[in-house]
Amino acid sequence: MALPILPYVPQSASAVSIEVQRLAQDHVMRTMAPHGHMFFELIVVIAGNGRHIVDGLDHEALAGTVFVLPPGSIHDLRSFASADGWAILFQTDSVDPDSPHGLAPIDNLPVGLLFDLFRQPVLQMLRPIQLDALSLAQVTGLIGRMHDELNGRQEGYVHAARAALQLLLVTLARNAPWLGAGAPNTMQQADLVSTVFADIDRHFRGASLLSQASSRLGFSGGYLTTKLRRLTGRTYGEWVIERRMIEARRLLATTQMSVADIAQALGYAEVESFIRRFRLHHEFTPSAWRERSRTPTPRESEIRTVKT
Repeated sequence: MALPILPYVPQSASAVSIEVQRLAQDHVMRTMAPHGHMFFELIVVIAGNGRHIVDGLDHEALAGTVFVLPPGSIHDLRSFASADGWAILFQTDSVDPDSPHGLAPIDNLPVGLLFDLFRQPVLQMLRPIQLDALSLAQVTGLIGRMHDELNGRQEGYVHAARAALQLLLVTLARNAPWLGAGAPNTMQQADLVSTVFADIDRHFRGASLLSQASSRLGFSGGYLTTKLRRLTGRTYGEWVIERRMIEARRLLATTQMSVADIAQALGYAEVESFIRRFRLHHEFTPSAWRERSRTPTPRESEIRTVKT
């Protein structure tokens, strides 16, 4: 049975793709079966102790332990026990606004220290980072700043949250054991999934028919459907919808385009179809999402979780 691969679906309307979630005892992630995700995630333990299984390896989770989870990593927090901490979820554009949006950003990461944490071969990232008390205090302060900026949404919050995330990544990179002198800076070759995602990135605005994709990629429609569902738990068409929602959120947050124009730009023949799809995906209409992305939220907001 395929493990679920979760796309980035923000639970709060925001103009920047960053989510900061406190891993309280009742957080849904603590009860989820092993799963992967298409975004970057950091798990920072600030107190208590427990276990965290990452890519099949069982790790101790103590105060100061940081787990670096690149897209595709499979993890399980059901044994987190008394461990307390934070989860930071983000996409490449939240770190580098000039990076391309899409389903397969990890194959074309910008160069530089900010992404070096995630650029290394997976085998080198099996050991989590262990921070000393001073570094943990610095990291916790940066997470708190991000949390406050994302919830307060005062003028310039996008820049402030992005800057805090960048400082967090630099701090963690300086403490990462796999980024020592002479550590290789290579990536694994793109597999079938990333190839399909790259194709969707190029063609999601059109009809995006499975038959056309199969022809472009040199596979039969049946093979592509079966393989993609087995590897990701979702069909080609469902991933096309995910890619359209990524672009819809970007256009709503960063442009003055009308909802009708956005629908047309995404390949929807009728604006009503786009609105229904967006609302099903986000529980808000596109107009409501745009408004909420520019409005402060209560400081003590409910815990936001990732949709399965």
